[in-house]
Amino acid sequence: DCAGVCDGDTVIDCSDECGGTDFENSCGQCVEEGTEGTCHFDFELAETGQSTLFIFDSSIPDLGIGDEIGLFDDNGIIDSLGTEGQILVGVGVWNGSQVEVVAIESQDLSDFGGPILPGYVAGNTMTLKVWDTCDQVEYDATYTTGFGSGSFNGLFTNINAVSFDGAGVCD
Repeated sequence: DCAGVCDGDTVIDCSDECGGTDFENSCGQCVEEGTEGTCHFDFELAETGQSTLFIFDSSIPDLGIGDEIGLFDDNGIIDSLGTEGQILVGVGVWNGSQVEVVAIESQDLSDFGGPILPGYVAGNTMTLKVWDTCDQVEYDATYTTGFGSGSFNGLFTNINAVSFDGAGVCD
């Protein structure tokens, strides 16, 4: 193991400390044991079996390490009654390299006696928001694609540029 013990189980934690107790929380941040840290975008959708992948290129300069990327559908299904509205359908944390974010599609199984599961509506266009860790502000963002349309289509979109008002490096 990392402590030099044969067949030992001591590991390196997310802070690169041998035997450390830090761990990666649900939004990809390395935090101290006993804390959960906080994620700005509170993502709680259950997987429905249907999704669209959004790939953010490693060359996006306006995102800072730790910035949260929130994918929204402005007219998605927000509850088990089929109500439409803005819903967070995927979240990622920028780590300076390519980030893949899976967006969850809604499913209406009520015709078969099942539930209506919240998520995006197929064919709608993804709206992007960024939580800037430097400014501690949520920004509406725009994006350009290298491949794909930016719509929720069950396939994937490659995003090669993101811009928002607070983009920049922490002071």
